[in-house]
Amino acid sequence: MPAPSLPPCNHPLVEIRPLLAADIPHWYAYLREAEVIRHTSWQLRDIHDLYALFNSYQIEGPETPLRFAIAERCADGSTGRLIGTVGFNQRSVQHRQAEIAYDLAPAWWGRGIATAICLAACEWALQSQRCLRVQACVLDTNAASIRVLEKAGFEREGWLRSYRVVRGLPGNFFMYARVAA
Repeated sequence: MPAPSLPPCNHPLVEIRPLLAADIPHWYAYLREAEVIRHTSWQLRDIHDLYALFNSYQIEGPETPLRFAIAERCADGSTGRLIGTVGFNQRSVQHRQAEIAYDLAPAWWGRGIATAICLAACEWALQSQRCLRVQACVLDTNAASIRVLEKAGFEREGWLRSYRVVRGLPGNFFMYARVAA
């Protein structure tokens, strides 16, 4: 896979930019909210877990995890505050595939941001990163994320029973994917 650039974003409220260490407190603040993690596999113990995750994103390589900031779009061109993230938990050069993941602060829900960002990141992976497949694993209880994926053109491929342990309990996930045309 080529060296990462930034996925283009045409949503009027947000932009995609590099994730910064200074973003971590904002990221952690909303990832601690019960309504955010209820239907996800996030299992943070404290803010240090996010710093360790951030550090893993700093390792450059074609198969390393990759994450970008979703930030408020500022009219003056300045860097906006982080309101979410999008990226790829897994990337495979051999199989030309990636697993997308995203999160968004609840104050920004319901504005089409998650769908626009998911679509932008997926198109970027399929086109500029030459992926053949972008997939997503979503807890079968996460109706909002399922809607986002379906609006972004992902198709449900299957149901994965007890696929990942989520806060100590086995979680069932749906597998969604978009493939290159």
